[in-house]
Amino acid sequence: MSYVKMPKHLWAIARAVVTSMSLSGFVATAHSEAPAFKDAAALRAEVILRLKEDSRVKEATPDPADPARLSVTTVRPGKDQNLQVDVTNLLGRLRKLPTDEAEAEIQRFLNVLVLTDTAGGFEADRLIANIRPREHLHGFQGDAAPGKGPVYERLAGDVVILYQIDAEESLASVPISEVGGRSLAQLRQLALENIDKQIPQVKQEKIREGISIFTVEGDEAISPALLLTDKFWALLEPQFPNGVFIAIPRRDAVFVFDKRLPNAIQIAHTLITQVFRDEPDLLSEYVFERRDGTLQVVTEQ
Repeated sequence: MSYVKMPKHLWAIARAVVTSMSLSGFVATAHSEAPAFKDAAALRAEVILRLKEDSRVKEATPDPADPARLSVTTVRPGKDQNLQVDVTNLLGRLRKLPTDEAEAEIQRFLNVLVLTDTAGGFEADRLIANIRPREHLHGFQGDAAPGKGPVYERLAGDVVILYQIDAEESLASVPISEVGGRSLAQLRQLALENIDKQIPQVKQEKIREGISIFTVEGDEAISPALLLTDKFWALLEPQFPNGVFIAIPRRDAVFVFDKRLPNAIQIAHTLITQVFRDEPDLLSEYVFERRDGTLQVVTEQ
């Protein structure tokens, strides 16, 4: 994707936005008490290393298409159990903790993983529809077993809607074989109802007039899912009566730009360029808006 050369004042605004992100904890910063994980890939490597030392874990492998994800096979009576794990939320929590508390948090995460039992079947109350990069699906292409592919829908640009189980410590993709014969429409309804329950946990960080960051506090990895529910858009409407442009370069936040803001699209592109240059755990390089009730790519890219 190509971008036109931005005026210096727009780059200045974007740099100010990114700086504000750093100060508010959305971007990892150097801190004497911060855990020594520069990104999700580094944390994932540590998690895999520790899991391989546990006798209850048969296998732990990184997802080649996603630096935040790994596959874990745990030993269970009668049948091994396969889990798809995402460390995004764990990384977010660790960045807020001093070093002496980080170790306990990692260990708690590992204990939950090896003790998790998914044999109970489909968990409808934990199902969500999340936005993830299309590349996320590449990690499943080598799995030829019938019904083992994830449930997903195409969305717009470079992203898809991926159906996931929002477990206590991780996000797990939902295999087609585990939905109990439910239709895609039924899954969508269940997922959106569960996302709506998170609206009270939505946090807004106002960066400057007309630019805000929205997250689901305590469950940041599902923040992009907010864009799929009418309740979130109803939350935005009083503040942004003329509508908004959306950027989701990261997987743990939604960037909102008021359409009344001069050069809003250019500022959004500048921010995306900055994030893609400097940050890991990327989601989309497009600017979006809502048209006819769905998220669509802004044509003036």
